[in-house]
Amino acid sequence: MKLRKKAPDIVKSSKNTETVSKNIYTENHIPLTNRMWAKFTAFIMVIVMLIITVFSSIGITIMVQQNMYTTPKDEIIRYSYNSLVSWDVVEIIQFVRSNESVVSAYNFCNSKNISYVEITDSKSKELIWEFTNDIKQENAVIFDFANVEKCNVKIAILEEPVINDNYMFAHNIIDFFYAMLYWIYVVAVLAFLCAAASFVFLMCASGHSKRFNGVRAGWGTRIPFDLLTAVFGIFLYAVIRFLFGGNFYLTEVITIILFLVISITVISAASLGWLMSLAVRIKLGKWWKNTIIFRVFVLLRRLAKLIGRKLLRFAGLFRNIPVVWKAALTVVCVSIAELILMICAWNDYGKLMLLWLFNTIVLGTAVLYCALAFKKLQKGGEVLADGDLSCQIDTSMLCGVFKRFGKSLNSIARGMSIAVEERMKSERMKTELITNVSHDIKTPLTSIINYTDLISKESCDNQKINEYAQVLLRQSERLKRLIEDLVEASKASTGNLEVILAPCEANILLTQIVGEYEEKFHSKNLELITAQPQSPAVIMADGRRLWRVVDNLMNNIYKYAQSNTRVYLSLEKTGNEAVITFKNTSYAPLNISADELMERFVRGDASRNTEGNGLGLSIAKSLTELQKGAMEISIDGDLFKVTLRFPIIK
Repeated sequence: MKLRKKAPDIVKSSKNTETVSKNIYTENHIPLTNRMWAKFTAFIMVIVMLIITVFSSIGITIMVQQNMYTTPKDEIIRYSYNSLVSWDVVEIIQFVRSNESVVSAYNFCNSKNISYVEITDSKSKELIWEFTNDIKQENAVIFDFANVEKCNVKIAILEEPVINDNYMFAHNIIDFFYAMLYWIYVVAVLAFLCAAASFVFLMCASGHSKRFNGVRAGWGTRIPFDLLTAVFGIFLYAVIRFLFGGNFYLTEVITIILFLVISITVISAASLGWLMSLAVRIKLGKWWKNTIIFRVFVLLRRLAKLIGRKLLRFAGLFRNIPVVWKAALTVVCVSIAELILMICAWNDYGKLMLLWLFNTIVLGTAVLYCALAFKKLQKGGEVLADGDLSCQIDTSMLCGVFKRFGKSLNSIARGMSIAVEERMKSERMKTELITNVSHDIKTPLTSIINYTDLISKESCDNQKINEYAQVLLRQSERLKRLIEDLVEASKASTGNLEVILAPCEANILLTQIVGEYEEKFHSKNLELITAQPQSPAVIMADGRRLWRVVDNLMNNIYKYAQSNTRVYLSLEKTGNEAVITFKNTSYAPLNISADELMERFVRGDASRNTEGNGLGLSIAKSLTELQKGAMEISIDGDLFKVTLRFPIIK
């Protein structure tokens, strides 16, 4: 629906100029939610449809309770006539036995749909009184009453009432119920849907006016919502108490129906008014601010902030005192307070016991809190000491020095985490740099080696050129080995090497080591001494990677061992582990720690006169760990010892 707007009104102020736009719709294009008659109609519809729904529900309940769906109509009529007839029988007997005359009894019967009455004495069975109506009907509902005030009464009621009395009213009501036996469900559902639709429309239209675009706050929204709710609750309670708690004796059906209609109308109208006010407040937003409770809360919060600032200033003076002096000052204040209270409660054992109980509770709570705080801080410190830098101590329940100490531990953990992460990042970048640069160097280096080899094989009269070519070839090969070791060290440290574990006998490995290096060691006057158990020691290892570990260690011994010394190589079974030990005497002083020797590019000789690049031990350690083993280095003077440990399999 398109809305045509007039030109906005402009309101000018002396201080500043503000433009206030009022969307005034033309009369033919006002939305339905902005029309007052539509709201009033919806308001009335909700109440009327709610009344119809309530009465339909009551009718359905009566039908179900009276078994109208399974009981014939004539039985229901007979049942409803029974209570009416019993009252009429008593009244007829009183008329007959009274001193007035029997004419009153005839007039009473003629004013009702009574077809026939016969009254006899209960003992003598003699006829006392008889009545026959002039109105004849073939069918009548007959009732027999025995020993009613010493009389037997036989009375017949017209099945189709012709006189306007209680029988006709009951007959009409039953006819209506049977006519609406199934239609009443349709009426109840339609009335409920109409009431719900009208209620939704009313909630949507609340706050809208034909002269304004959007929701406008009415005079009712100026009343605090909690005050309005309290007034509404009191009014609703008073109405319900008056309507349903009063001493009303309602006997006529019409009176009961009117009473219910008035009750539902009053309660529904009050509830709809309260709900419409709530809908307007919700549409305007922040409805809770227009409440007395919120205003009191804001006032209390401001007062608490003011008191808090004063206390913080005082606490600031106390916070700057050292912890030991704080504890001492607290003990002194508590002791003085206890002394004053004990003097006031002197000779009053009840007060003294109460003071002791209070003192115990306060001190016990304080000590328990300090113990729990210390336990939390201790646990957090132990977790950090174990290397779990992700641990953060919860300081929400701590206060004072405990909270500051917890925050300090958390800051340490965060700082260490950042440092470790930066170091790991640096290690990864260094490893990637080594790998990438090594691959880039290998291509031109291969060409250099090939062409150097070709130059050395060419015939030339100048002998120095051949010597230069041999030096270039030797150094190129050395550089190639360095690059290969770099790549292998990087892959081993990052776990990118493929390892295929398989059963391997460590005894056979030692025999192969002796066969491979005995002659080489003999050239340097090194005596190789081995020791191994008689039973085989089977471990899970990658044969090629394990041999590389052993090769690096034996070459390291060959380079740095003192000539004319012994080299010990042993294999032992210790528990569930196979322990391979390499021991030799260094020719140079080992003024370096075992951990430093495990680092890359660190060599045993500080002068770096021997061949090697300082990667052998690092590669050996990484390869050992990849095969689920462990490598340890120990130095004792000039004694250099390497221990390899592998789990034994059966």
